[in-house]
Amino acid sequence: MKNRVYAGYQGWFNAPGDGSALNAWRHWAGSLPAPGNQTFELYPDMSQYPTSPTFRTGYAPLGNGKPATLFSSYSTAVVDQHFKWMKQYGIDGAALQRFGSDIVNPTAARALDRNAITVKAKTAAETHGRGFYIEYDVSGLTDANVEQVLKADWTNVITGSLHLTDSPAYAKENGKPVVEIWGFGFTNRPGTAEQAARIVQWFKSQGVYVVGGVPRGWRTDANAKPGFAPVYRTFDMISPWMVGSSGDTAAQIADDVAALKATGQDYLPVIYPGFAWSNWKDGPRNEIPRRNGDWLWQQAVNVRRAGVTQAFIAMFDEYDEATAIAPAAEDSSMIPTDQYFQTTGTDGKYVSSDFYLRLSGKATRMITGQDPLVSQVPIPLATGPVFFRTSVEKDTDAQPTWTSTPVPGGTANVAGPGGTGSPTLAVVTGQDNQVGQSALAARGSTVTTAHSYAYFQVFDVNVPVTGATTLSYAFLPKDTAGRYVAVDFLMTDGSTLRDSSATTTTGVDMHPAAPKGQVGTWTRIQSNVGTALNGKVIDKILVGYDRRGATGDFNAFIDDITVSTS
Repeated sequence: MKNRVYAGYQGWFNAPGDGSALNAWRHWAGSLPAPGNQTFELYPDMSQYPTSPTFRTGYAPLGNGKPATLFSSYSTAVVDQHFKWMKQYGIDGAALQRFGSDIVNPTAARALDRNAITVKAKTAAETHGRGFYIEYDVSGLTDANVEQVLKADWTNVITGSLHLTDSPAYAKENGKPVVEIWGFGFTNRPGTAEQAARIVQWFKSQGVYVVGGVPRGWRTDANAKPGFAPVYRTFDMISPWMVGSSGDTAAQIADDVAALKATGQDYLPVIYPGFAWSNWKDGPRNEIPRRNGDWLWQQAVNVRRAGVTQAFIAMFDEYDEATAIAPAAEDSSMIPTDQYFQTTGTDGKYVSSDFYLRLSGKATRMITGQDPLVSQVPIPLATGPVFFRTSVEKDTDAQPTWTSTPVPGGTANVAGPGGTGSPTLAVVTGQDNQVGQSALAARGSTVTTAHSYAYFQVFDVNVPVTGATTLSYAFLPKDTAGRYVAVDFLMTDGSTLRDSSATTTTGVDMHPAAPKGQVGTWTRIQSNVGTALNGKVIDKILVGYDRRGATGDFNAFIDDITVSTS
């Protein structure tokens, strides 16, 4: 447990036909997932999961036209893929969640399903050299049965029929198998102080190293049951539950460390990427924002600064409450078109589906001392093949960093529509759009036949260009002058796409002054920009208007911008 970072592993998604004893939808929804009927917030990136088996839903196709499917945790291939990712990205292993509500009846379908998935996780951990341990969550139990159920499950199932602790992959501390018991001391969980103390002591008598998943107010009884202080002192390691807390964790961690140093107990801080459950509990969307990785990273920094060399990531696969670090949909192109889901792009930047796996791996290395402490997120938001993509849909896609903001010195002889005010570049909704409900609209008017131009800075990015880099976007000029609008780049060396030798795939210069598209028709503008910009780095994505020899209004729409190497 020490000097390791484990992620909580739910393994609780099911679907009809998955081969499980349940044979029903579970955790995605209580019945066929469809618009308005779901209990999960973050849509998985299904392209990263094994193609078989996947299960069709009642949603419309994804924004990219592919069918809306979901996976089952019962699939051996899915469990194996999860642990393969843990190895690939450098996460030490998994805490296998074991809910009281699942095991209260050991012969019921839920218990049989839980046991089967647990064995598959054990096998996957052994295959990929990851650790695992059991984490009991007392949710669903009562004061009347909590003691009996936990003892019986450990004796009859975990060490009895499944022999989990015999696995070389089972986590041990001081030679003892690890068990976490989560929920004692919470106001809405079962167990009196006397019962909890007996249970902890019983596990310790079985030669177990016991971790306590306790309320974050465990030291002061804040938002916790009173009288549990003696229980907390019986645990070998204390792990306060921080999910839902959106404030700086530095003070909490420092105070926890000080308190446990005095009692000689170990400490397992909990870090998590963000939280929301608007599709399930009707809470606000993006309730605790991920902030494009900044929130998770700041928590990891606080752990390292406190001198703690282990942590628990909540969670690996909990798409329910949007705490999953497993691959998730990046934007509106990867979620159903008829239902809101959170994406990795919800905070307004393009973030690759594997970003939180990459970030968790870096956090693991920093916390365990393999890498130095750095205060800022040390990895790019995307590593390709897609480096940037947006249809500017609200709540799901990368949004403009600036609207109607010309680059310095970037306008001449251009006014607003009708010749008054200033030209505009902004997201418009419910008007002309190629994908979803929104698009970028560039509008203004040239007031003289002299050289007239307006270059707007729109997206702040950092995209390395190779010889294979391409730019693609949907384009709708609403009038003749609108054909002189185009996407442009400002590179970190001060050069631009418009002044390079880049052309569209049909040979038209990428400079806005070279008219593109057809009035009143959406067309796709594509360019192999890497042939002209190889080795450079895109600093800003611009939209520009540039024309000579005419006056009057210009109006054009841009949608579905993609920069990739595919």
